[in-house]
Amino acid sequence: MATDVMTAANGRWKEILKALAGLPVEQLSNRHQPCPACGGRDRYRFDDRDGNGSWFCNQCGGKDHLGGGGTGIDLLMRVRRWSFRQACEEVERYLGLDPAGTERHRPQPVSTGNGSGGKLPAPPATPAATGLPGHASRPWRQPEVPPADAAPPELERGAIAQWCYRDAAGNPLFWIQRLCPGRSGRKGFLHRVWLDGGWHRPSRRDPFSCEWPAPRPLYGLPGLAQRPDAPVLVVEGEGTADAAALLFPDHVVISWANGTNAIGKADWQPLAPLGLAGRTVTLWPDADAPGRKAMPRLASLLREQGCSVQLVEPPPDLPQGWDLADADWSPAEAAEQLQQWLQPLPAAQGASNQDAEADRQEPTSAESPAGGGGGAPFQCLGYDGEASYYRSGRTGQVLRLSRSAHTATHLVALAPLAHWETLYPSRTGVNWSAAASDLYERSIAAGLFTPDRIRGRGAWWDDSRPLLHLGDRLVTPEGEHLITTPFRSRYVYQRMPRLDGPGDVEPLSVQEAAVIVSIANRFHWDVPASGTLLVGWVVLGPICGSLRWRPHVWLTGGAGSGKSAILDRYITPLLGDFALLVSGSTTEAALRQSICSDAVPVVFDEAESNERPDQQRMQGILSLARVASSESGASLLKGSPSGEVSRYRVRSMFLLSSIATALKQGADRSRFAQLTLRNPAELPKGEREMHWVSLDRDLDRHISSELGRRLIARTVGLIPMIRQAEGVFTRVAARHFDSQRLGDQYGTLMAGAWSLLSDVVPTQEEAEQCIACHDWESYSQSTELSDEQRCIQTILQHPLRVECADRSVTRTIGELVELAAHQAHDLEISAELAAQALARQGLRLEPPHLLVSNTAEPIAHILRESAWAHGWAVVLLRLAGAQRRGPVRFCGAGMVTRAVAIPLAVL
Repeated sequence: MATDVMTAANGRWKEILKALAGLPVEQLSNRHQPCPACGGRDRYRFDDRDGNGSWFCNQCGGKDHLGGGGTGIDLLMRVRRWSFRQACEEVERYLGLDPAGTERHRPQPVSTGNGSGGKLPAPPATPAATGLPGHASRPWRQPEVPPADAAPPELERGAIAQWCYRDAAGNPLFWIQRLCPGRSGRKGFLHRVWLDGGWHRPSRRDPFSCEWPAPRPLYGLPGLAQRPDAPVLVVEGEGTADAAALLFPDHVVISWANGTNAIGKADWQPLAPLGLAGRTVTLWPDADAPGRKAMPRLASLLREQGCSVQLVEPPPDLPQGWDLADADWSPAEAAEQLQQWLQPLPAAQGASNQDAEADRQEPTSAESPAGGGGGAPFQCLGYDGEASYYRSGRTGQVLRLSRSAHTATHLVALAPLAHWETLYPSRTGVNWSAAASDLYERSIAAGLFTPDRIRGRGAWWDDSRPLLHLGDRLVTPEGEHLITTPFRSRYVYQRMPRLDGPGDVEPLSVQEAAVIVSIANRFHWDVPASGTLLVGWVVLGPICGSLRWRPHVWLTGGAGSGKSAILDRYITPLLGDFALLVSGSTTEAALRQSICSDAVPVVFDEAESNERPDQQRMQGILSLARVASSESGASLLKGSPSGEVSRYRVRSMFLLSSIATALKQGADRSRFAQLTLRNPAELPKGEREMHWVSLDRDLDRHISSELGRRLIARTVGLIPMIRQAEGVFTRVAARHFDSQRLGDQYGTLMAGAWSLLSDVVPTQEEAEQCIACHDWESYSQSTELSDEQRCIQTILQHPLRVECADRSVTRTIGELVELAAHQAHDLEISAELAAQALARQGLRLEPPHLLVSNTAEPIAHILRESAWAHGWAVVLLRLAGAQRRGPVRFCGAGMVTRAVAIPLAVL
C-alpha cells in the first residue's frame, strides 16, 4: 500500500513549499500579500492551520478557483501546475518516503479547497477515517482499485443508466449511476466504488462515506492520452458525452462527475500536462441557467492552465435543458451548428492586450497543426504500415520511425531526455519499452497517415487560400507564421532549408513587368510564340505547387544560338532561389530525392541523349516530369532492399535545355512545349553582332535578382487570379487545338504570361484574342500525331534491302506497300517482288487492307527502340477502321499468326 504522504507532510508544509515551490519565507507567513499563484496586491495569506499548509486567496483560492481557501498540496499544485499525483510523488521524494512501487494509482482524500480543511485519513491499518468535507461526522473509507476484469455493477433500486470512469490507460476506477428522478424531479447520482471485493452501493445506513475523492478523473480521460492532437469538446453529463462523441468523431469528448457544482472537484490537469501547451477546448453547455453559468467558470479555470478555450452559446429558443443527446443531426450538420453557435470569450481579467490578441488569432479548425504543436515536444501524426510518423516541435521536421527504431537513440531526437524521464521513469532512468508502447498506441489512435500530406517548400493551394512555404516560415494572406508555431491545416508543412523568397519588396506593376516580356521576345525564336511561352513558364515556376496543371518546356538550339544566355542571364535571376538547377548526367533517382516534397521549378541544362545510356536516363527523367504534370491523387512508389516503400508526389515544372529533344512518346510531346532558337548563321554577321550587343546591354540593365524577387512577389499575390485565368485559357485553347491536353499545356502557359499584362481575370474574348494573335501551327504539328499514327509511320518508314534480278536496292516499307497495291511503279521491283519482301517482314497486302502480324520478329526489331516494341497490335487497333484478323499465314515469313487489318486509306 502506498505511504500516506499527507500524514507525513503534516506540519512540514512551510519547508516543503519553500523547497518544491520556491516560495520565500515572506509568502509563508500569515499576513496579506500578493498571491504566488495569481499575483495581485493584497489578496493572499498563509496561516498553516493544524499544520496542513492551509492558505487563503480571494482571487484564485477555493474549489472553483474563484476565491477561498486550500491546503498545502493545493498551493503546490497551482504554483507548479502539477497534477495531484505528480505533487504527491514530489512530496514523497522530498520527504524520503518509500516509493509506491508498481501499484496502480490508489485514490487519496484531499480537501476540495473550500476552507474547511477536512481531516486527514487514518493510517492504512484503520478501516475508516474521519470524513472529507461535506460528509459531516461520518468517516470516509478509501475506495479500492477494482480488478481490470471486474464486471460492471448491476443496475438496481432505481438506477437507470451507468458510466465507467477510467484512468488514462483505460483501467476502470469507479462507476457513476443515474437514478430515476424522484418527486422533486432533480437528477440523482450514485458513486459505485470497489470496496471489500465488490461494487459498493452507498446507503444512508452506512456508517461511512466512500465516494471517489477529489480531484476526480474526467469522463473520457483515455481519449485525451490516445489522441493528443485532437481538439477537445467538454459537455455536461456522461450521457451527453456519449451522444456528442458520435456527432463529433474528430473531437475528444469529455465530461466530469456530479454536475455543474462539481467543476472544482474534477482533475482538469490532463488538458494541459506538465511542460506542454494546453489543448484547444470547446465548451458546450446545456440550454439552461446552470450550464450557462458553469461553463464560463470552467473557461476561466482552463485559461489559467494555458488552454485555448472557445464557448458555444445555444440559442435561447431551444427547450429548457436541451443538450447534444437531444440533437437529431448528422456529423456534418453538427459541425455546421458548432461554427454557427460559437461565441468569442471575453479576455481574461488581468490579461494583457497581447494575450487577448493571441486568443483571437488562435485557429479553431479541427485539423492537425502544421507547426510545432504549440510548445509540445512532438506531434504524433499516425502510422503507415510498419512505421509511425512524428513531427518534432523543436525542428519542425517529420520523422519516420519503424517499429524496431523506437529506441532511446531515436526517441531523444523527438523530445529531450528529461521529457522521457518525467513520463516514463524507471530505477535505471527511462522505461523505454513503456515509452515505445505508449507511442504505438498513440499512433494507432491518430490513424493512418499518408506521407502525401507532407509538403515542402514552394507555393501551395491550401483550403481555398494561397500559401508560400519558405522553409522556416509560412506566408499566408494573414501574415507570416514560423514553421514551429501552430498552424491549422490538413497538410503537414515541415521545416526545410530557408528560402529568401520575395521578402518585403514591392511587387512589379504591369508597366514594369513589360520589360520581362519584351526581352523574352527579342531572342531569335524559330516560332515567335516561343517568347510568350517562355515568359509564362518563368512566371508560373515559383508557384507551380498551386496549379492544377504544370506545363514543361524544352529549350533547343545549336551552338551560339543563345541557350546559355537565356538560362544564366534570364531564367536563373528571375526564379531566384526557388529553382533547382541541375546539369549533365543527373539521374531520375537523384532528381526525385532532391525534390522530395518540394514544389519548385527544375532547370536542367545539357539534357542530351546521344548515347544509349543517356537515352535511358533521359526517359526516366521524362517519366518523372510526366507524373508531375497533373494535380492528381496518384503517388510515385519506389521500393527499397529492406522492403519499405517510399511514396513521392512530384509537383515541379521542368525546363530542359539541349541541342535536340528526346521526346519520343506522344504523352511527353503533349506535356512539353518545344522552344527552338534559330540557327545564328541565318543572320548576317553584322546584324547578329548588333543584336547581341543590344540584348546584352538590356539583360545587364534590367534582369537582376531584385527584379526576380519583385516578380515572384507579384505572382504570389496573384495566385487566386492566375488559377481562374488558367481555367479560362485552358477552355479556349482546348477548343482552338481541338485537344484538352494541348489546352491544358498551352492555356496554362498563356495564363502565366497574362498575369504580367493584367491584374484581373481575362474574359473569354480576351483569351481568344491572345491565342489568335500567335501562330500555333508548328506546336500543333509537333503533337497532333497520335501514338498509333506514329507507330504505323515508324513501320512504314523503315528501309528494306530488296534483292532484284541483277542487284540489291533499298526501299522503305511504305514504298513497297504502294508497289504491291499497284499504286506506284518501279522499274526494278515488281508488285509480286514487293509483296514477297513485305511477307518476310510479317506484312501482307489484302486490298483494301494491310495486314500487320501481331508477333512477327522483324516488326519487333523495327520497333525495338520505341514504346510499342511489345504491344504494337493493341496500339494499331486504335487506327480508324482497323480490325482484328486471324489466324493469317505470312508465306515469306513462314508463320501463321493473328494480325491487325489496317485500311490502306489511313496509311
